[in-house]
Order: sequence, then C-alpha cells, then structure tokens
Amino acid sequence: MKIIAFYGSIRDKGNSETLADFALQDLDVTKVFLRDYHINPISTQRHEDGDYQKLIRKQVLADIILFVTPVYWYGMSSLLKLYIDRWSKTLRDPSMPNFKEKMKAKEVHLITVGGDEPYIKALPMIQQMQFICDFLQMKFGSYVIGKGDKKGDVLIDKNALNSAAHLNHYFKNQTNH
Repeated sequence: MKIIAFYGSIRDKGNSETLADFALQDLDVTKVFLRDYHINPISTQRHEDGDYQKLIRKQVLADIILFVTPVYWYGMSSLLKLYIDRWSKTLRDPSMPNFKEKMKAKEVHLITVGGDEPYIKALPMIQQMQFICDFLQMKFGSYVIGKGDKKGDVLIDKNALNSAAHLNHYFKNQTNH
C-alpha cells in the first residue's frame, strides 16, 4: 500500500505536521508540502497548471491519501482547498481519463489541529471531507483532531497523540498486507 500525505500548512514543523509525524512514524510515505508548490486556481485558460499535474499524478499512484491541515476559519487551509478544488477540472481532463474511477479505490484520512475548541470547530471540515469522499466514492477512513495554537502545543494533547498512534498502527497493518 502506497501512502501519500498532503500538508496544507504554511508553517514549517507546525502542530498539524507534528501530529502527522506521529501517525506516519516508521512508514514509507510520499510527503507533499503544498507550500512548496505553485498551484493555480481553476481557470478557463490553458496552461495554468503550475505544479498541479505533477502532484495529481503522484496522488493517483497512492492507495491511501492523508490530508494534513490546520483548522483555518473552521475549514481546511487555502493551500489544501485550492489543491482539492482543482479536482473539478481533472474530472474533465482528457489527459487524466477515468480520474473518478481511479479515486474510488482510494482511502482518505485527515489530520487537523486548531487552537480554538477544535474538537467542535473542526467538525465542519470533517463533514466537508466526508462529502468530498462521498462524491468521488472514496472511503473516508478516519480523522484525527488535535488542539494546539503555538508551535508544539499539540504535544500536550494526549487524546490527539493517542489517536495518531492508533492511525500509525492501522497504516502499518495496511502496508504489511
């Protein structure tokens, strides 16, 4: 099983990345830090892909997709949302035939961290991810919510660390089959 993780934070080594490190410990994972790529918004123009095509082709090769994002205004980061928004165009892209069919085989997980009551205020994002997965008929496997505002705060959220450890165990079981 191939795992790809898309990181939506602009912050290097922030709380969401730290929590994802627990979930991905000792696993072979393709890590994509969206802040390091140029992805243009959807446009009617041609040749506006930036790095998007390279990333979507990596995604198609994975079996498990992990999205990692801080809670920004009760939703995912703009970097991650922009990447997912581009899927609309990919659904109609002749160079990516059967995109929706290929996505059906994917399993999606989400890790998110927020500072202001994230166990409640991240729920709209969880629901949004469920709807995204439902639309593409992907399996929404799980989510991990952590609490943290300043860098490193998530390390004192024992519930989040425990959930990330369980996700790590699950991933290890999947990749050993």
